[in-house]
Amino acid sequence: MDTTVKVDFQVGIPNSIRQDTPSILPSITRFMALSLKYNDLLDIGYSIRNIAEFEGVDKSYILRIVKLVYLSPKIQETILLLPRTNKYRSYISAKKCLKLVENMGFGEQERVFGGGRK
Repeated sequence: MDTTVKVDFQVGIPNSIRQDTPSILPSITRFMALSLKYNDLLDIGYSIRNIAEFEGVDKSYILRIVKLVYLSPKIQETILLLPRTNKYRSYISAKKCLKLVENMGFGEQERVFGGGRK
């Protein structure tokens, strides 16, 4: 007679979402991580064209993502530490973050970003 036993355990820091529950990162978190990755690639000599060809996307898409690196370091950290969720949840869009980057210093970015969050 076969017996199956399911044991739940986790190594490391406990997560509030169970491992068997599907969870997703907010899309802005993914864009922020890509921005940091792409900027690292640019620093070591790859071009926007190289990255776009490798990713199979248009150069303008890569350029928009790369600009997120000009967000305030506090905002970047907040975005990268947003919690996983088991349903779609919009914190702030990449489009809104790009508007922050265009004409604002870090202090103004943080004020606007902090006022738009729940």
